[in-house]
Amino acid sequence: MLHAIHHNKIPRDLFRGNEDSLTAAVFERLRYLPKELIHHIINQAVYQNIPGLDLYQMESMEFWPNWDPSETSNSNRVEPDVFIRTPKIDVIIEAKRYDRYQQSSFQWKNQIQAYHNEYGEDGKDLIYIALGGIHELTSSTLEVLGRSFLIYKSDWSQLLQAIKEVKINLEHGAGLLNTNHAIFRILDDLILCFSMYGFSTSDGFDRFISPTKINFNPQSLQILNSWTK
Repeated sequence: MLHAIHHNKIPRDLFRGNEDSLTAAVFERLRYLPKELIHHIINQAVYQNIPGLDLYQMESMEFWPNWDPSETSNSNRVEPDVFIRTPKIDVIIEAKRYDRYQQSSFQWKNQIQAYHNEYGEDGKDLIYIALGGIHELTSSTLEVLGRSFLIYKSDWSQLLQAIKEVKINLEHGAGLLNTNHAIFRILDDLILCFSMYGFSTSDGFDRFISPTKINFNPQSLQILNSWTK
């Protein structure tokens, strides 16, 4: 589908302005990467460090789950865009099509309430990320159910930059993996997604600056080597 759109076999106008298609195009491909790279990319894309974020143990990534709207302003259902589960934490990602001025604290509150309607008894920590549509880069504090939740911020341009930096790091570290070809294809498709939705994907000066090493956990290289054999 992605390459059919890219080669104008399917009209781009049907997809380009749609936030759900952008979310699916990017996150469906992100989940094909090793968990270490998913963790690194999302961690790098968020403007403020997230204590406790651990996607190395990601169990599932679900799109638009249908949650109980009790005690929210919604009447039928609550649907966050992306829901990630790990053994110890859960992550909600609410995505907006454009990078500025679309997020709503009312929607954040509804989703956190609906999450607790569904999973409150699990006792996990919840991390909430507002992707795109943000009004400011700093995290916001939201009071829900008598508790304070931090709303972490990112935007699509920041996510794209994190993906590009991973690709450049892997290109410069040719001996990092036994074979990088599968990962490169996924990263190339991710960058193509952003290009099709109007984001600048030029490397600029990135390739002329010595890239920093990816901050894998101590077992990452061993895991990645196993994944690529």
